[in-house]
Amino acid sequence: MSDEQQVASDDADLATLGYQQKLHRTMGSFTSFALAFSMVSINTGVVTLFSDPFTRVGGVGILLWLVVIPLVFCIVMVYSHLAGRIPLTGYAYQWSSRLAGNHFGWFTGWVAFISFAAGTAATSAAIGSVFAPEIWPNPTQLQIQLLSIGATVAVGVLNVFGIRIATRMNDLGACIELIGTVVLTLALIGGVFFFFPHTQGLGILVDTNPVSKQPIHFVTVALATLLPVSVLLGWEGAADLAEETRDPRKTAPRAMIRAVVVSSVLGIVVFALLGMAIPGSVEQLLAHSENPVIHLVRLQLGRVAGSVMVVVAFASILACLIANMAVATRMTFALSRDKMLPGSGFLSSVNPRFGTPVGAIVLITVIAVVLNLASGGFVTAIYSMVGLTYYLTYFLTLVAAYLAHRRGDMPSAPQGVFDLGRWLVPMIVTGGAWTLVVIVTLTLPDENHDAAITTLAALAMGAIWWLASLRGRLNRGVAGPRQHR
Repeated sequence: MSDEQQVASDDADLATLGYQQKLHRTMGSFTSFALAFSMVSINTGVVTLFSDPFTRVGGVGILLWLVVIPLVFCIVMVYSHLAGRIPLTGYAYQWSSRLAGNHFGWFTGWVAFISFAAGTAATSAAIGSVFAPEIWPNPTQLQIQLLSIGATVAVGVLNVFGIRIATRMNDLGACIELIGTVVLTLALIGGVFFFFPHTQGLGILVDTNPVSKQPIHFVTVALATLLPVSVLLGWEGAADLAEETRDPRKTAPRAMIRAVVVSSVLGIVVFALLGMAIPGSVEQLLAHSENPVIHLVRLQLGRVAGSVMVVVAFASILACLIANMAVATRMTFALSRDKMLPGSGFLSSVNPRFGTPVGAIVLITVIAVVLNLASGGFVTAIYSMVGLTYYLTYFLTLVAAYLAHRRGDMPSAPQGVFDLGRWLVPMIVTGGAWTLVVIVTLTLPDENHDAAITTLAALAMGAIWWLASLRGRLNRGVAGPRQHR
């Protein structure tokens, strides 16, 4: 089938789900994978959160990746099952609405909107906090914020000019991250086992001496899992851009699975090698004013390698920001198209020339700028909120999938589309249990109370809007996914 025939078939498929094609369908299989891979962005997570496991439980925290990866895969499998059956922009919102009802779908969509909006702000904040010291010797808070906000505005403008331009930039960033990470891995393997003197070596993997000097207990172990949890987020972005993807029923599930496989393997290998490559004490490395990963690469591989690492890390985080902006604006567009948000007319407007939801892009850009100003540029607190809202979205989606399966309402899929078959319920149950563990870990410990309170405030806003206006309109059928009108 030619590209033109495939697009015509996809547009017809979209019409059966209740919508007219307005966004430009230009994404192929590699671009879909690159977007999901950039959303995960192992370099973003590792560079910004490298010290966390060492501070909480010591080097043994590296092995917690082996616990997290298979549990995350349970969620990925269920999402892939759903992406092949309901290939719509707004993914979790659309799935939950059609599987568990419009009211349930609103809360899923609202939580997903929060996660993507906060994720965009967190990623732009990471650009400021990581790279401002590379520009200014002792950057002020204002300089950090200006760098973050400048990157946000630039990416917002880039997204306005079309998904093709944005995804090509993202493709480039993903390729730089992938190639750079592989090269870094090979260099670290050679260095750790053959060339670097006085490294931590394999012993770091069994080290149980946290830098904090605090005793290790269940809560600290649970909190130490949050690095791989925070890294392995966002892969579902491929499903969120379904209406801009060719053959999304097959493409999106494959993109999500491939992105998580590649990110999981590279993530644990790179993190373990970086830990093994630490010279001297871990505490001394983490106490340095420079970002520990960049500083470590400079120490062991030289200043040129350190500069290359800066370039790779910048390309990775910028690509992550481009991808976050894309998926956040598409979730906003999907909700607004169904008249679920205030100002839906403006937020659902699509530029006919570029095929982009300009109103949604403006909103997400403004939110990211405001959050960076309000947060004082501190990325950690925003990241905590991002992880919590992501996992709330996962949990709600898994509940909707289980309810639909139990009632026999799960849509069928064409031949050749990803299908879990009898494994659907075990994956839902295992993935659901894991999401609850993460949600508890991200709310109950004292250090996460601020993020939990912020998330509750955001959820309360969604509940108030639902009670005051949306509930009645959903009941009257004047809002919600078009299939239900």
